[in-house]
Amino acid sequence: MALFELNIYGKDDEITKRFETDRVRWGVYLQAAQLEEQVRNAKATEQFEAIGAFIKKIFPELTDADLENADSEDVMNTFKQLVNKASGIQSGEAEKNV
Repeated sequence: MALFELNIYGKDDEITKRFETDRVRWGVYLQAAQLEEQVRNAKATEQFEAIGAFIKKIFPELTDADLENADSEDVMNTFKQLVNKASGIQSGEAEKNV
């Protein structure tokens, strides 16, 4: 099981693709922290677009069509997982885990 995963579903809710990674670049964590601050005050459509674009940075082979068929909870959970990890880095929690 990878650290970050995103399933893509077919018309009968079967998993048609799975994107996985254990590696996230430092710059992506920085973007997660910045994006989390930005989306707080954005309109809902802007939030979804920004989070979708961000998720595609984590899974570079993910297409817009794939993303449309991802479960919304999975997308948001992946985003929150990265934001929480980035917040842990900012607060020094990451040092405790080394």
